[in-house]
Amino acid sequence: MVSFGDCMRIQIPFAVLAVTCCLLLLAMSHGVRAQQRGVADATQTAAKIANTTRDWLGGKLSTPGTTGELHEVARSRQTGQLGVRYNIVVKGAPNDQLYTLYSWPINAREPFEQVKGLSIAPNGLVVCAGKTPDQCVGDKKDDPVDFVLSPAKGEVFRMALASADGETKVFFGAVPDPIIERDKSCSLEIIRLMPKFELILMHGKGFRPDEDLLFSSKSYDESHEKQAKADSDGAYVLALMPFVKDKQNGKTTLSLKSEACAPVVSFEWGK
Repeated sequence: MVSFGDCMRIQIPFAVLAVTCCLLLLAMSHGVRAQQRGVADATQTAAKIANTTRDWLGGKLSTPGTTGELHEVARSRQTGQLGVRYNIVVKGAPNDQLYTLYSWPINAREPFEQVKGLSIAPNGLVVCAGKTPDQCVGDKKDDPVDFVLSPAKGEVFRMALASADGETKVFFGAVPDPIIERDKSCSLEIIRLMPKFELILMHGKGFRPDEDLLFSSKSYDESHEKQAKADSDGAYVLALMPFVKDKQNGKTTLSLKSEACAPVVSFEWGK
């Protein structure tokens, strides 16, 4: 078993997505126009991170015909900390290539190279074959790659495999400890995209295709409401920056209401 936890972070030109939370602070020292530019830049960056994550998890970035998933092997909790063990299973990707694994944690500015020389076994399991010098080596030949993740509540783990010839890329991920509430056939999930919930992805599922929805949010005395619409799959995805001005932490409650169901979910940010 080849086991990895929080592995090395090697910056690479894979998909540079700078997290620029500090733009807001920098802008304040350069006047109103600079502040407006900073807010616009930060908002644009947040949208880019959220949209890329949505497409990453949805498989839209993967080579057509390929899929990947983190397959849960075991989970345990010690002294309050959850630990989840995963293998990687891939379908549709050629197994005559070597692969490099990339990871994009929520506290990293960009994806980084994590493991090189990986192989895909005939059953789709990602392994360290250890048969040639350029293949990674485990405790035995064809040793499954094994990850132990220690997630925060709602934290997303994004990973990707890229073949040595550059022809195949498989994007996948998991939220090991989800924040999700259900009402009847519908669900509403909060995905943490930055360490203190500075940015989240809200994902509603189980609604009727193209159904009209009512989205509501409340944090401190700030309340917002707007009309929304489910997509053709009955889902609704929205990126949010829940922090409230002059507050270091707080609680946000979100709801998504249709004629048949109205899931409500709450989370605490700033922690």
